[in-house]
Amino acid sequence: MSDRHKVAFLLGLFLLAFLCVHQTLRAETVDAQVGAFVRQMYADNDIRINFGPLPHNANGEVRVKNVAFSKVPDATGDGVCLVSIEGNGRESDVYVPFKVSVKRSLYMAKRNIGKGDVIRLGDLAVRESYLNGVSSAYPVGVNDVVGKEAKKEIPAGAIILNQVLEGVMAVQKGQTVSIMAENKRLSVQAKGTALEKGRLGDLIKVKTQGGKEIVGKVTGNDVVAVEF
Repeated sequence: MSDRHKVAFLLGLFLLAFLCVHQTLRAETVDAQVGAFVRQMYADNDIRINFGPLPHNANGEVRVKNVAFSKVPDATGDGVCLVSIEGNGRESDVYVPFKVSVKRSLYMAKRNIGKGDVIRLGDLAVRESYLNGVSSAYPVGVNDVVGKEAKKEIPAGAIILNQVLEGVMAVQKGQTVSIMAENKRLSVQAKGTALEKGRLGDLIKVKTQGGKEIVGKVTGNDVVAVEF
């Protein structure tokens, strides 16, 4: 064998050894691998993951080949991962159940808030807590609470839920409103009278100055938009 061929042969062996080292699966605990995988789904959210009982062959440090969702976490945070484990020259699949809790800011009433009261920033205290899943029952941010009206009395110390909040009336019955009639080419503004009360986004009847009754959407305080 020539020197040139020897060098090529040795380089080939070195490359093969290098690839083998980098293809070796790292030994870690299954919950560490699954935890890292699940956290990617929640981006920058601060979460906690609680695992159910692990199969006996998934305890301790193992060589994990692949992690995938068998059941994506639902609204309550419950999910299952399918984990491929390699050991003793064999590959096996195990199911790993878990529950995700997400850190959220909860808004608590500092005073007794009466039915129909408009909630102000000073009425609120903030408490951090970990909640299961997306917890859609709670306002996401302070802007989802401040300026809203209480549907019923909220006692001091109570956590405020979305179900007790509603938008403030932007238009009152009998009130003079601005009617914004528009399409892609033209926008016309006129005065009219509200025949119904409404909150932002509500459809209400209004009467134009010419006496015609039309239906429009409340888009602001004293503003109703119609299409033509």
